[in-house]
Amino acid sequence: MAVEFEELRDSEVLWIKDQTEAAVGFVDKYSPGDAGQPLTLDALDRAFSVWLISESPETDEVNAVINAVGIAFGSFLVRDAGFSWTVATDEHGCEMAVLALPGQADVLVYPANFVAKRWERREASFLAASFAKIDNETKNLAEKLRQAGGDDGGNSRPPWWKRLFKGV
Repeated sequence: MAVEFEELRDSEVLWIKDQTEAAVGFVDKYSPGDAGQPLTLDALDRAFSVWLISESPETDEVNAVINAVGIAFGSFLVRDAGFSWTVATDEHGCEMAVLALPGQADVLVYPANFVAKRWERREASFLAASFAKIDNETKNLAEKLRQAGGDDGGNSRPPWWKRLFKGV
């Protein structure tokens, strides 16, 4: 089954807003030096790093942090890297995602899953670097597509596009 994309419903837009506000609170709690400042990926990295080495959190807290940090990360991709929010559905189910180059390469990032994988590995300080890598790779891909003739209505895709961000 190919991935299908749907626009967000009002409830999903509100949920993104709530998660982004939760990310601000998370930074305030775990990176006090960043409290009261505009949310940045570096601040999220610092807070996530401190949180990882804090006492063993409850499952509910882990899920809340993964969602807040992941959705904030996705919001940076939307705001600063040309992605847009979508609900992506495939054979595994549906999930909030961010999408760039729709109909050309369908670059897709599942931000909460992206953060969850790093939590499982206890990886810290990955958000700012990952953003830069994803932004750069997406811009390079857009340029390659432009040089190859631009948008053809999505009828032909480079065979390597699916692998671009797998495992990032």
